[in-house]
Amino acid sequence: MIFRLRRFLPTLLCIALLSGCAPGTTPPDRMPLQGRPGPAYVQWLEEQTFLRRAPELTAIVSGSMLSWKHSSRPPLPSDRKNTWFCASPTLSAWSGKRPFTTALAEKGIAERLAEIGVSGIMLTGMADTGDEWAGRSPAAGLGRDDTSLTFGRLAGKDDDYAAWTGTLARAGLMAGGEMLPSFTGTGPDFFLSLRAVRDYPGLYAMTEVSPNFWPLLPSLKEKETAPLGKHALVALAARGALPEALAQDGAPSDLLPCGWAVTGPVSGVDGVKRRWAYRWHQQPDRPVLHWDDPSGTTRRVMEASLIQQSGLRHQALVGIRAGAWLGLDAVDKLQDGIRPTLEPGLSALRDLSRNAHRYGSAVFVQDIVPPERLTLLMTCGADFFFDSVLSPALEISLLTQDAAHVQESLRRAVSLNIDQKRLWRLSPDGLPRPDFTPLLSLVPEGWTKLLVRKNSPDEGPRLNAVTLSAMACGLAPGEIPDAETALVIRETHELCLAARAFLPGLFMFSGTDLNGSLPEGHDWPATPPLWQIDPLPASPQGLPSGRAVYALLPGSDMEHRLRAMLTTRTASGIAAGTLVDVPSCAGKSVLVTVCALPDGGFLTFFGNLSQKETAFTPRFPAWQDAAERIDLLSGRAVSEERMTLPPRGWCAIRLR
Repeated sequence: MIFRLRRFLPTLLCIALLSGCAPGTTPPDRMPLQGRPGPAYVQWLEEQTFLRRAPELTAIVSGSMLSWKHSSRPPLPSDRKNTWFCASPTLSAWSGKRPFTTALAEKGIAERLAEIGVSGIMLTGMADTGDEWAGRSPAAGLGRDDTSLTFGRLAGKDDDYAAWTGTLARAGLMAGGEMLPSFTGTGPDFFLSLRAVRDYPGLYAMTEVSPNFWPLLPSLKEKETAPLGKHALVALAARGALPEALAQDGAPSDLLPCGWAVTGPVSGVDGVKRRWAYRWHQQPDRPVLHWDDPSGTTRRVMEASLIQQSGLRHQALVGIRAGAWLGLDAVDKLQDGIRPTLEPGLSALRDLSRNAHRYGSAVFVQDIVPPERLTLLMTCGADFFFDSVLSPALEISLLTQDAAHVQESLRRAVSLNIDQKRLWRLSPDGLPRPDFTPLLSLVPEGWTKLLVRKNSPDEGPRLNAVTLSAMACGLAPGEIPDAETALVIRETHELCLAARAFLPGLFMFSGTDLNGSLPEGHDWPATPPLWQIDPLPASPQGLPSGRAVYALLPGSDMEHRLRAMLTTRTASGIAAGTLVDVPSCAGKSVLVTVCALPDGGFLTFFGNLSQKETAFTPRFPAWQDAAERIDLLSGRAVSEERMTLPPRGWCAIRLR
């Protein structure tokens, strides 16, 4: 019983804090002011903050040789370390009786993935979250509203993680993880910022609103916040209380909603009531950190987070979500033709990437940035960027059975000089995807309400690759596929994986790609089906686990098929290749890509997005000039003239 109470102690204390009540009696001579947080609570909260944790982490590097241990040259993974597996406690289902990393180790996940051909495991959604502090399950936001540099309760403790990295090392795999994002959940740091505790207000992009302007604000109670409407924004800007406009308000750089929000009157530690306006990103309860504040608090915290991931947690690949900083600079007014700016995001990424390289890690930017912005963003020095070229164009082409969408996107990327080697290509894993919103008009009737949460429509659909493949195959929501339908789903899914795997860059996939997790039942609560680590899981997040479809296919082991694909990918050297052509074929459903390989020759990928067999004659220079054409999976020679692909079929051919 004591253990159970200790588990929920942070939540209970936070509730007491927010309600202004102390657990127990306060001596009369130390009674706090009415509505003012007591010093004991403030002290306890500070012990949980990432700002308090930052100095002990940065002290590890300050005054040491660690600043010069590595050069600032990007530590790009070699062409044989280019495939990563993504795992998250909030996107997985297991018994919950042991920490997530312990569950992975006990199931031998690292050894199995090493046999498949995986180079490293990327752990995401591991930090403590704003949902936890609000008394909700961390599954509410799928672990994306970080509030801490420490692990959340589902992830385990530092010792659990250390044991896990030992397991990885024995399997010959690298570790990867995420830094604190540029926009956090509402945890203890934000609580102390609103209460004007020392330098905490400098952490967030926020400003105190003079009481003279309170009549312009919505009427709110102390614990309430609300986005500012256009009328209030214009009125406050006219009085100099807020900037007239920010660059990202005119052209959001990562497709996520953003804006200004205000608090109700909040009692500070000095007894003064204040109202604050703060920038939010994605949701109003996700405030933005202030990179440019002269106190340097955000820089300290982000450097501490980087040191923790690169040094203490030995992560060779570190992810960062910097979207809230892209275009956060003020502009005189928003107008058509205004030159886009990605500051201070570019400067922040430049500094963090340089230091990550000094600590021996590569950096990948997790934000979904439109292809038109990628070339500019790639100047920041980070190593890899989310593949907004292939996604969602590939998914649109799959649902329409027309390759034109993905062909146009790839050709556009070539014309923009986007370096394909620096893209990380993730198979949809179930996280909310705002770039997938255009898919909703293409999915069969009945699927839409299962994919979008009613209270968070702006996040985009929560869709994994298996569910997408099932929709493309005509499976109805909640329908249980028979063995024949399951086979068609797997073939469609495999095509989507191969289209990513046989292009340059990093290839990433997740647990649902292994077991084929699909939504189960018609009343799916807009939550992705989870990767089932245990045969009969009871998700500790309270989420349904889904149906492992590939269990219906005896003898068709997805791990075996992925092993063949990834072994071929690594041997070809395609990760370090260059996309040079996206030719058209007679069949409109056929996707063809041609990549120059580092050691000479070309790799050509053919994929049939149609549900029907397609025959065509390849007509492009690299194909016609080749003296040798070898199917990489079978090792057999391929005829120059006529090619036939089965429904959802694909092949990768080496040209010499």
